[in-house]
Amino acid sequence: MTITFRKLSELSIEENVRIWNLGFEGYFIQMVMTIEALMTRVVNEGLSLENSLAIYVDGESAGFVMNGFRDVDGKKVAWNGGTGIAPTFRGQGIGRALMLRNLELYREQGVEIAILEALTQNESAIKLYQYVGYEITDRLMILQHTGTIDPHLLKRSVAHPFSITKGLPRDVYTLDFYRGLSAWQTQWPSMKEGESIIIRQDSEPVCYALYKRTFDQEGKLVTISLYQCEVLPGRDDAEEIYKLALSDLFAPLDYNCRRGTANLRKSNQLLNDLLIKLGFTTNVEQVLMMRNMDFR
Repeated sequence: MTITFRKLSELSIEENVRIWNLGFEGYFIQMVMTIEALMTRVVNEGLSLENSLAIYVDGESAGFVMNGFRDVDGKKVAWNGGTGIAPTFRGQGIGRALMLRNLELYREQGVEIAILEALTQNESAIKLYQYVGYEITDRLMILQHTGTIDPHLLKRSVAHPFSITKGLPRDVYTLDFYRGLSAWQTQWPSMKEGESIIIRQDSEPVCYALYKRTFDQEGKLVTISLYQCEVLPGRDDAEEIYKLALSDLFAPLDYNCRRGTANLRKSNQLLNDLLIKLGFTTNVEQVLMMRNMDFR
């Protein structure tokens, strides 16, 4: 068995789509790509086809890995934006060979931290990532809610002394408690067409949120998706502040639409508990995994 690698940038876009769809055939959730969808993903997620790999076995395409790179908190971070192995090559050590070569590529690029997400039920993939040095650092919740939200559930006990500023995702970057090393899609550079709110008490920021709203062709609000929501650590009134944030970003609460979260960290137990009380249910759960590239 002869294993070789090629950069995805050397392949046609049609071939990239073909090996993506083949690699995710029979996956837990549907991951079928079109040319337009794959190109959009590459751009929106900051993926580098030049530094992504296809693996071949005896000249036949057997799988791929897509990578994105960015600086986070002064460190070069790499993200595994998709790994797939063709069905006929699964269980033969091809994924292991691909991951080990990918870590070599990270070292060549000067990567300091590698991150990825994996579905919790994809135990074989999680074991593979652990084998090559990744560790689970958190769990990520994709919650969903359809319909209206009862405003009484977000009613605050006292009148709040806060102000709310709406803006762009990049506005949260300078906050001392902004979580830069979060799941890739929840980081502000990935928030294309996203929005932010910053809640302040006097002039001090005490909370921020990153979210997206989508509209149909007639301008009607269809979905509201929450990506990050964090309160300044140490606040005794954190629940009250979260209620204020959710009241604002999910408004109008009496409007019937789909609301959800996108890879919201499960370790933020207070926020997750509040969302469950509002009627949100778990749609998908993932693990967030990281690897410090200083250790080989």
